[in-house]
Amino acid sequence: MATKPAAPAAKTGKAEAEPRESKSFPVILDERSLTAELAAGRIRSVYVIASADVPGRDFRSDRPYADPQALLATARQIEAAALLRGDPALDYVKLDYLDGDFEAQGMHALIAGQLRAQSLFGGRRVVTVVHAEAMAFGEGKPKARSKAAKAEAELKGPQDPLERALAAVNPDDRDPPFVLIVVTQSATPSGSAWSSLGRAGAVVLIAPLTVSALQAYMAEIGAPFGIRIAPGAAQKMWDRLGGSDPARLRSTADRLILDAGPSGAVTLNSVEDNVPVDREAAVWAVTDAMDRRDVARAMTVLHLLLDSGGEGDGDAIRTLGAIASQYVQLAAVSALVRQGASSLDCQRQLGLSPGRADNLMRQARSAKPGRTEHALRVLADLDRMLKSSRLGDRKQVGLRYTEQAVLAIVRGRDLLLHDPNTALQAL
Repeated sequence: MATKPAAPAAKTGKAEAEPRESKSFPVILDERSLTAELAAGRIRSVYVIASADVPGRDFRSDRPYADPQALLATARQIEAAALLRGDPALDYVKLDYLDGDFEAQGMHALIAGQLRAQSLFGGRRVVTVVHAEAMAFGEGKPKARSKAAKAEAELKGPQDPLERALAAVNPDDRDPPFVLIVVTQSATPSGSAWSSLGRAGAVVLIAPLTVSALQAYMAEIGAPFGIRIAPGAAQKMWDRLGGSDPARLRSTADRLILDAGPSGAVTLNSVEDNVPVDREAAVWAVTDAMDRRDVARAMTVLHLLLDSGGEGDGDAIRTLGAIASQYVQLAAVSALVRQGASSLDCQRQLGLSPGRADNLMRQARSAKPGRTEHALRVLADLDRMLKSSRLGDRKQVGLRYTEQAVLAIVRGRDLLLHDPNTALQAL
């Protein structure tokens, strides 16, 4: 199946989108303006390919990222234009930043060295760096911390070999000797590496994989084969997977379309039958929704969690345990954040993975004071209710009580429920 971007660029109503100046980066291109530049023969020395953000997004919500295949497809488009006059076998090199040292010892020297390795046959050197989320300058800095050493280093200029190479780039050169393409899910405008890369070339922002973009992608891929996509199919898949990983969403959509076959259909039932609920991603979605006080979103994902198990109350108790564990870790991370701890400190002290530590720090910074502790008190009350042996239809009771607990957390209230003698009273 041919690789296509996850979503088309937003239409602006103009004949062609033009490169625009930004306070963060000198030149920002979207997919249409990049295509127009390449078609006109315009090649820049440096391209940073990253995910665009959603305008007006709640800062506390998860930021959606572009489908990785869309980022790579854009890189291949630039590579094809840059290698027109050369031999790809000689002039092209691809580097995986994950293979480099995150301490920045050697990776930047390798990139700079590849940029200097010009072809003897008149081709243009093209270097693509993928998985570059951790890129940061610092290689070659003196270890001494004295003021004299720092002053001497400032006089010498950039010590990082890649930073030196970028400083020598003429961004107005219409026929650059090399093209550096850096692919990352997110470029930080305030980071020195990203600002230097942006000044040397351009930042290309790819539309993020949102629910509507995923639905459009499925319709686009299925149309040539007569495959019908039910309205709401992307939303149901998004909910069941927690909207956590664009690569996973994309691959799941491809699998559903492949299973449907020519002239088939991707229905809501086929999504339910073939896409299991990702409990961990769903717990993140519920806690994020509660933090944003988004009752509708929290209830939608909560019902997915509670309806994904058997007939007893075990699913409600497992869901309670997962949400409570999330808030316990959030409380611990919040305490460390108040002490000025970094993500690495949270990983070491609490035994967290890097991704979980970063997400918990994001939640900790956005949560209002006292909300985490209040949530833990409500969950403790819910735990006592769910484990009462006097209740009859425990699954329905678990559902109703968990709903009330989520509402109490969202509204900042206590879980004020009477102590029932029977399941009927609880309902």
